[in-house]
Amino acid sequence: MTQHYQYSESSTEPGSLLPSQFFDGRKKTEAVEPLKRLTLAVLADAVRCYQTGFDRRATSRRRAFLEARQWLFGAKADGPFSFENVCYALDITPDYLRQMLRNWRAGRLGGACVPIVSRSPVILVKQMTPSK
Repeated sequence: MTQHYQYSESSTEPGSLLPSQFFDGRKKTEAVEPLKRLTLAVLADAVRCYQTGFDRRATSRRRAFLEARQWLFGAKADGPFSFENVCYALDITPDYLRQMLRNWRAGRLGGACVPIVSRSPVILVKQMTPSK
């Protein structure tokens, strides 16, 4: 037995929607989300290294501070993870963040108890697979 479907082009009835049309927008935002998380992690790590190492004598912390300082305040670069591109991806004004870090350092050198960026705990989410 053959089934026949009736299609209507009436403006009051909902039109058909292809799966590619439905999932297209979702895939784009879902694909961008891990990249944004990685970008934020790169920025947060650089700020943390800058803050925790600027007054340290230990070689490893001092080296991390120098690298972070160069990345944060150095000459503009054009790589995908350059400071300016990371800020752009996160909608942060690079000069504003630099000024905030300068203010933080001045406060710290002045003896103020200013907070340091800390690492956030990693939360693993188990993804459920659809049952068949």
